[in-house]
Amino acid sequence: MRVRWNVAVLTLFVTLLILFGGFFGYQRWEVELPIRQAVAKNAHVELQQLAVQPDSVTIHLKTEAGFSLTRDYVNLRKSISRLAGNRKLHLVVHDRPAPALNDAWDEMVFGIEEGIAHKRYTRIPQAVKQAAKPRNIRYRVTMDDQFLYVELRRDHYWLYRVLPLNKPGHEVKDNG
Repeated sequence: MRVRWNVAVLTLFVTLLILFGGFFGYQRWEVELPIRQAVAKNAHVELQQLAVQPDSVTIHLKTEAGFSLTRDYVNLRKSISRLAGNRKLHLVVHDRPAPALNDAWDEMVFGIEEGIAHKRYTRIPQAVKQAAKPRNIRYRVTMDDQFLYVELRRDHYWLYRVLPLNKPGHEVKDNG
């Protein structure tokens, strides 16, 4: 039996074209475009970058002054997570911090991380308030079953932080 190389190569090429074309077409029309549409429906968010991989989706969002973690982010994350399917979702929110907001965050982050690590969640708002009030910073702290949301605002600047509640291997050890 004699193999006809030109037919074998052509068959291989067509098969690969169909397989990869189908994969990239599915990724584009069934994952990427619905995610772009979901982000476009939100008034205070602009999509800066979207990267869809076979095992993950990474989205960079630019926020405007009217954006709220508690009102907008949670719903947006749920809808995008549903569209991403089994892929791991990395949602990066770009804020607009002022030096005073960064200083306040640097001061409160230890109390927040300690509250998360020891599961003493009622201490977290106290840590935020203690750092925010002297600097005249408006703040909002909320949480759900997966994340803690910290929102700081002062004048025309804002800072957002979304912290996972369950970080395996990142616990604070009690040595006492």
